[in-house]
Amino acid sequence: MRRIRKVTTAVIVSAMVMSALAGCSGASKETSAPAAAETAAEKTEGGSGETPKETVTLRMWGGVPAEAGPQKACDNFNELYKDKGIQVEYERFVNDDTGNLKLETNLLSGTGVDLYMTYTPDVLGKRAGGNMALDLSELMERDGFELTEYFGSMAEAYYVDGKPYSIPTKLDKYGIVINKDMFDAAGIEVPTEWTYDEFREIAKKLTHGEGQDKVYGMFWNSQQDLTYLFQYLVAQTNGGDPMYLSETESSFQDPVVIKTVELLNNMMNVDKTSPTHTDSMTQKLSQEGMFLTGKSAMTVGPWIVRSIKDTATYPHDFTTAFAPYPVVEEGQRNYTQGGYGDHLCINPKSEHVEEAWEFAKWYATEGMLPVVEGGRVPASNTYDAEEVTKAFLSGGEDHIDQESTMNVLIAPAENYAVPSISNHTAEVKKIAVEELEKIFIGQQTVEEGMAAAKQRADEILKQ
Repeated sequence: MRRIRKVTTAVIVSAMVMSALAGCSGASKETSAPAAAETAAEKTEGGSGETPKETVTLRMWGGVPAEAGPQKACDNFNELYKDKGIQVEYERFVNDDTGNLKLETNLLSGTGVDLYMTYTPDVLGKRAGGNMALDLSELMERDGFELTEYFGSMAEAYYVDGKPYSIPTKLDKYGIVINKDMFDAAGIEVPTEWTYDEFREIAKKLTHGEGQDKVYGMFWNSQQDLTYLFQYLVAQTNGGDPMYLSETESSFQDPVVIKTVELLNNMMNVDKTSPTHTDSMTQKLSQEGMFLTGKSAMTVGPWIVRSIKDTATYPHDFTTAFAPYPVVEEGQRNYTQGGYGDHLCINPKSEHVEEAWEFAKWYATEGMLPVVEGGRVPASNTYDAEEVTKAFLSGGEDHIDQESTMNVLIAPAENYAVPSISNHTAEVKKIAVEELEKIFIGQQTVEEGMAAAKQRADEILKQ
């Protein structure tokens, strides 16, 4: 069993006060430069500081399209380090089951990957336990590179068995994506707080038309991941382990879970304010295809930011705003949905661990501004808040509402829903998806499906 430690609210508050986006441009690069800027040559035996005779080319794998910032980040590194004997090449893998299998096959074979991104804590735990991610403890201790110095104590929540197997590079904050023009036309203000009932009623007001001309109030993007309802809705009330009550018991009959499943089921199958799960699957619907074409007034995740800016591929002339996810009842917002993501790992089988470590430190503390333009906010406190905000909005100034973007996606929060349990996560998630699909296609009721999910999951968790 791999475990990821939980951090208390008070500690998280302290962590986020340190963050770059709390306006702490004073947490300057001067304090971090010694650790972040030491070259691989200075790490070689003897500490001679001599430039390597041959250039080492690192292979960096990530799930973000190269043109959305990673390639520019690599180009910047290559320019800075061309005289130090290190270069890096970026390869994109699709962050789905097939893409992650391809990555892990290469990791286990020891070829093709020096560094790579991991996007969820459960997968990080799996890779740490499967000798696919390097324990960074010795490198960090040797160089005085303390994660808590750059990322606050929340970084420790992503340790695996008490050890750091990655550098968290991205601050994750999420919210509902809104077509502000549609809200304005309907006389609806962009919410700063709302309940499930209020959200459902607004979706009804924004739904109109029939057939190919129908505009839906909401698109849940369920064909991509049915467990979004746990990650982005349940977690706000119940915390960072929304599928668990404990390490040996699932939460699938928790009242908040039941209410959340009912919300989606009603919107898809009763109100008809969202495409059904069947339509989303069979028609291969996407956020871009629904939201950016004006076929839905709202959608579930702001990772669409890079597509919003790409008006050549996705032409549109409306303004996008953001709102926090709704909660079951007023006052139930106990957590902010988010935490740290884009966990940068080193392949323990890499022949260039020293050079990979050099790139990892640089990228996390200095090199991320190009990916900010694609919607990824740096986690390190070494970045200037104004620079980050400018980069985030760059290219979307005419299409993205600045105020709601700052409030929902960028400004630091006090209490993140940080995961602490990863017991049989893959199996528990698979069970949830199977039973939710039966609910959403009408084969069983919400009560029947979630009871079955709990029984099946608890049997596995108690083994």
